[in-house]
Amino acid sequence: MTSLTTKRQRCDQVNQAIRIIAAHGRRFFYCQSKDTYASMEVDDNGRIWFVDDYSQKRIYTHRPSYARWRGFNHGGTLRRLVELFRDYIRTGKQLHPGYLGQERLNDSNIWGYEPEAMAAVRAEAGALPVFRQPIWRSERGSVDADEVEAAIDRVRLGLEPEEDGEYDQ
Repeated sequence: MTSLTTKRQRCDQVNQAIRIIAAHGRRFFYCQSKDTYASMEVDDNGRIWFVDDYSQKRIYTHRPSYARWRGFNHGGTLRRLVELFRDYIRTGKQLHPGYLGQERLNDSNIWGYEPEAMAAVRAEAGALPVFRQPIWRSERGSVDADEVEAAIDRVRLGLEPEEDGEYDQ
C-alpha cells in the first residue's frame, strides 16, 4: 500500500469519528442550517485539509498553531482535536481516547455534552482505529472489564488481597 493510500484510509477513519461526534450531544462538526458535516481530505500531494461544516471552506491543517485558520468555525479545543486527527492521518499514531470530551473534576466534560451523549461518542468513536484501545493485563493474561470493576470495588471497600491473590470477604 502506498503512503497516499494509507493516509486516505486513515482519513476515512477520522471522518467516521467526526460523523459520530456530529451525531450526538451538541453535534459539533455538523451545521444544521446547511445540513453539512465537517470532514478531512488528503489531496493528491498528500497534504491534509479540513473542510468546515459551516463555511464549507477547505482549511490547510499544517499552518503554525499560532496562525488563524480562516473559515474554521469552532474553538481551540476542537481545533486541537483536528490537529491530532491530522497527525494520525499523517503518521498513524493513535490518539488517547481521553481526547473525546476530556473529563472535568465535576463529572462533566469539556465539550458540554450530556453524560449519555458523551458515553455514546466515547463508545462508538473510541472503537475506531483512530484511538488507542485500552489493554488490561495481569499475570493470567487479559482481564475483562468486569474483573477490573470488581477489583476497583474491592479496593474502595478497603479489602486486602490474601497471599494467594484472592480477596478476603
